[in-house]
Amino acid sequence: MGPISRSTLLRTVLGAAMSTALAGGAAAQGTNKTVYFLTWGGTVQQTLEKEGWGKKFTEATGYTVQLVPKATGPEIIAAAVAQKDKPQVDVVQSDLLPFLAGNDQGIFVPLDEKDIPNIAKLAPVARINANAIMTYGDVMSIIYNHEVFAQKKWAEPKADWAELMRPEFKGGLVLPPVNTTYGLYVLITLARVHGGSEHQIGPGMDALKKLAPGVIEWPTTFARMGQFLQDGTASVGFYSSSSAAEMAKRGIPVKYVVPKPLFFTGTAAGIMKNAPNPEGAKAFLNWWLSKEVMSFRAERYGNVTMNTEVTNNPIPVAALNDMQRIDYAHVNASRAEWIKTFEREVLPLK
Repeated sequence: MGPISRSTLLRTVLGAAMSTALAGGAAAQGTNKTVYFLTWGGTVQQTLEKEGWGKKFTEATGYTVQLVPKATGPEIIAAAVAQKDKPQVDVVQSDLLPFLAGNDQGIFVPLDEKDIPNIAKLAPVARINANAIMTYGDVMSIIYNHEVFAQKKWAEPKADWAELMRPEFKGGLVLPPVNTTYGLYVLITLARVHGGSEHQIGPGMDALKKLAPGVIEWPTTFARMGQFLQDGTASVGFYSSSSAAEMAKRGIPVKYVVPKPLFFTGTAAGIMKNAPNPEGAKAFLNWWLSKEVMSFRAERYGNVTMNTEVTNNPIPVAALNDMQRIDYAHVNASRAEWIKTFEREVLPLK
């Protein structure tokens, strides 16, 4: 399956988002006890629905939470922007990069510690701006099928991003495409490995051109990537360490390494301006940031959570002081052109 064009993806997602949200919006406004949470499915859906934390939220606050799931950060924010004039969701959570783009559209309200007291317990790095907080995040990693490595007698990857360029991996790579947040991290990482940066992206694009003939697929989700790594079709991928850990828990024969310097991908959350249930939104966001919920996310999914009371983070929050800083404003301003270049000059090489 090749990557879907950005315009087609947005049209499909916006239509689905609006129909889903409109169907539930009337109920939210009628009872004022339902909080609509626009974010991913995946581990968030598993947390709230299968692992019972949605019920715990109701027990703690009297509100119920209804998930409005999407596959990727850009889809989440596209759905939020589409309902800007008449919001049908209350809380939005996505990757940091698309969230910042949504914030530029004026769709979120300022967050006040008086209304959401758990904000005061977050690490300073978590306060992105007046309208956004970072709930948790992940460090990027190289994921590999250890059974394939053993069969082929390959040396396990070193903690070095340049390992992605090893010639023996040709024909066994799965990398997220540049029209996704993680794909942008691949591009920026490779640019820096080869002497560039987000301000000089050419070396990264050149590296992708070299890798492209050996890429099996450019999957947009970790579930899709996991399918290729599980059956041995692929041997090496690039994704978050928490996703790699989740693959292993699901029985996929993978291990991962976290190269230095660290690349951290943050998850941002905020409350929609003119949300149908603003009080419920504040209650949910405060609960979502709590020590109890974030400790579970750290233990179960390996997230690096921002609540400083959490004691089981996979890496200390203080370690983020040493992470690679990214000029997110420049990335968001440049991403459309980078995607065009990727689709025009890299994808045809596969």
